[in-house]
Amino acid sequence: MPITEKELSWIEDQLTLEQLLISKYRNAAQNVNDSKIQSKLIEIAAKHENHYNTLLSHLN
Repeated sequence: MPITEKELSWIEDQLTLEQLLISKYRNAAQNVNDSKIQSKLIEIAAKHENHYNTLLSHLN
């Protein structure tokens, strides 16, 4: 079943949001001194990267 224009638009919006979240969490991880917090921020960034890749796979 092909993706509708509305679904495509939603996926593109979500891809943009996921990219923003990845960037923000990676940046925060680089600017924190606590290693536990830094690890958690990197973990969260990785989850958003996974979300991004999953969404992107629907376009291919």
